Amino acid sequence: MSDKHPWKMRYAPHVGLAAPDIPLFLHSAGSSDPVVQIEWLAAHGFAGIEDNSLKVRPIETQKAMGEALARHGMEMGCFVNNPTAWDKPIWGATSAEAKDKWKRDLDETVEAAKRVNGRCVTVVTGREVGIPRGYQIAEMIEKLKRAAEVAEKAGLVLCVETVSALRFGGMLLNNIDEAYMVVSAVDSPAVQLVYDFGHVTQMDGEVLSNLKACWDRTAIIQVADIPGRMELGSGELNWVNIFRTIKGMGYTGLIELEHEVSEPGVAGEEKLLQNLKRIDAEV
Repeated sequence: MSDKHPWKMRYAPHVGLAAPDIPLFLHSAGSSDPVVQIEWLAAHGFAGIEDNSLKVRPIETQKAMGEALARHGMEMGCFVNNPTAWDKPIWGATSAEAKDKWKRDLDETVEAAKRVNGRCVTVVTGREVGIPRGYQIAEMIEKLKRAAEVAEKAGLVLCVETVSALRFGGMLLNNIDEAYMVVSAVDSPAVQLVYDFGHVTQMDGEVLSNLKACWDRTAIIQVADIPGRMELGSGELNWVNIFRTIKGMGYTGLIELEHEVSEPGVAGEEKLLQNLKRIDAEV
């Protein structure tokens, strides 16, 4: 049943965050099939999707997703450049394997992006034990400079993301100021930031001040409430104020809903939806 809501912001729920078969609206849509998810989200007025798991899906599924998004005029949001090795020390490591791995991942990403008409690609990386972080960050910058040339030609934006050390240990970039330093050093329109409110809240605080400080390098926004990385309205962040600020700064891109649901089943997903409608109405 269609319930096309007149959203003020361009929200994009995930269709595979921790795993490809656990989309945000699993129970409401009645299937983990990403095409079924897209159909359900379109019927409810959502602007697009995010899919961390895109590259582990069969090629035919990726093509079907791209066709469904185009059919409904929806946008493909972020997908992860290296979903099977996102926490491994690839971008900052200097080993022979790491020197080749980022390029192989990126070549595959370019092809996946074509299938879904995707543009934004999440870049995260683990930290190599025993090597000072400064050297690894310098190596990451050099790799991203080379990757930027490939991304620019393909029309992609590599979105560097910080990851909370409280949630996932062993990642190279935990703080938004360091990620800003990295993308500023690369200095390419093809290498920008993904500003994840959940991670930034846990590691840096002052989420709006930090957003304004790195706004010129921010390509896309992801949201999750804290604590627990759950749906908006379940935690401590003032989402009405956050979205008013983002809107006032002229942002027209996707707001990616990259979080879990605090209560199980259809009831939990309905609560998520109603919370989001209430917040959006006040923006």
